[in-house]
Amino acid sequence: MASTSNSVPLVVSRFLLACPFLVASATTFALLKDGATAGYAIQQHQPVISAWERLGELGKRVPQEKLVVFLAVTQGMGGFLMVFNHKFGGLLLMLYLLPVTLLTHQFWSDGYRGLEAQHDALGNFLKNVALMGGVLLFMATTDEVPLKVKRKTHAD
Repeated sequence: MASTSNSVPLVVSRFLLACPFLVASATTFALLKDGATAGYAIQQHQPVISAWERLGELGKRVPQEKLVVFLAVTQGMGGFLMVFNHKFGGLLLMLYLLPVTLLTHQFWSDGYRGLEAQHDALGNFLKNVALMGGVLLFMATTDEVPLKVKRKTHAD
């Protein structure tokens, strides 16, 4: 009998929940590969990079490119593992989402020019909160049976 966590609707829903992370990770690596667009990839992660650099000497010694690669690997591995029903994938995604959400979508700060920009930040903040809810739901309901083909056992 197949595991309930490997039913078609749950596999599809895990894939759909992981898609934003898988696409963002692949996009970051594609941007970093080309020297002309690497600056854009770093710029997209600038709030996280700035917070990391404020941590002190260690934060200043880690190159920005390596921190961006670390974030992309966390997204990609978390999404990949979640699709294959590993709770560690959800943990990786939560470790990515919590600081990124709080550092990049600060709708409460005065740094936004106009109500529209603040409203956009609130929308992105709430999208990330919804993603965190989905990841937490996955982590709470998974039975951690990896997605694989089950073989029938034969009595000898």
